[in-house]
Amino acid sequence: MRRIWINKNYLVKFTSTIILSFYAILGLVGILVPLDEIIPNSISIWIRVLISICILVAAWIVCFIIVAVTFCRKKMFKVVIANGGHKLYLQYGDLFDSNEVLSPEKRRNIVIPVNRCFDTIVDNKLVSDMTIHGKAFKMLYESGIYTEASLNKIIGKLLINVKYEDVALLDKPAGNRKRYPVGTVIDLPCNEKEHFFLWALSTFDSDLKAHTSMQEYSLAVQKLVEACNLESEGYPVVLPLVGTGLSRTKKDQQDVLTYLVNVFRLNKSEINSDIHIIIHDDIKNEIAIMNIK
Repeated sequence: MRRIWINKNYLVKFTSTIILSFYAILGLVGILVPLDEIIPNSISIWIRVLISICILVAAWIVCFIIVAVTFCRKKMFKVVIANGGHKLYLQYGDLFDSNEVLSPEKRRNIVIPVNRCFDTIVDNKLVSDMTIHGKAFKMLYESGIYTEASLNKIIGKLLINVKYEDVALLDKPAGNRKRYPVGTVIDLPCNEKEHFFLWALSTFDSDLKAHTSMQEYSLAVQKLVEACNLESEGYPVVLPLVGTGLSRTKKDQQDVLTYLVNVFRLNKSEINSDIHIIIHDDIKNEIAIMNIK
């Protein structure tokens, strides 16, 4: 019910459009076939009006229930059509589930927001295992694809031509001390079906707290769009709703979602693969996706 409530504006508008269309068609039919005999003329005009209103309300309620059930079962909502028929989808789900894309048997690119030092130590001090960053790296370690050391080494190689700034020990007392520009994206192969796009978003302070300003976030999103164009190779990109949580971006999640969609829409000529923005199931009752335009 909560999911229906947060998407109520879209559902009400869609239902009303259907009912109005139905009554318009009914009006056209009435020109050819008399419909005024459905309600006997012997009944007073006020009762006939009341009966008509009740029929209209009942039809609207039934239609609303059908629309709500139908849309709540729908997996993906298409919001942008880009080059070559590629689309931007909004959906509730799990970032790491292969079934979130249209062709799960093929490769997909998963955007993983990380800190700007690309730290690989998941110890709940430097990187929390509750973040997407921590969960993704733990998956790599547990599967045996990488260790902390080997992952740190391969990331260093992928960043070899990227400029960085050295961070003093007092400013960041643990982890890597090469800080790369916000929005930096590197393509990390995991296996034949998964590539991680490691996306430098947050900055650690001296207390190892992650934060991101809105100016940095805006720049990072634009760089992500460009990286998706260059690195996706036509395979779908799966992107979490980022800019909230431990990244410390001070914006409401609904606003962040709208912002992400608008950036991709403005850059739709740069999109050469399907983009799936995933709202995790844990917050699907808090974020409306049906009325994003």
